[in-house]
Amino acid sequence: MSLVTDAEWTDYKAKFNKSYEAEEDLMRRDLYEKAKAKVEEHNRKYDSGEVTWKMAINHLSDDTQDEFAKRCGKRTPPK
Repeated sequence: MSLVTDAEWTDYKAKFNKSYEAEEDLMRRDLYEKAKAKVEEHNRKYDSGEVTWKMAINHLSDDTQDEFAKRCGKRTPPK
């Protein structure tokens, strides 16, 4: 059972102005679903007082690890 409904995925893409071809859409949806699970798990810890801050879904929630690292300044060595 998917954690993300078709309507939720459509709303996410519309909110952040994202559009993908079919194959990439499946990959991005999977990344988004994993991010959502992580956010929900973390926020359960917040609700029980285990952590002091909440997480939320944002425009980076369907980025790959490499894309996120590049946004944060990771440099790749020249070839």
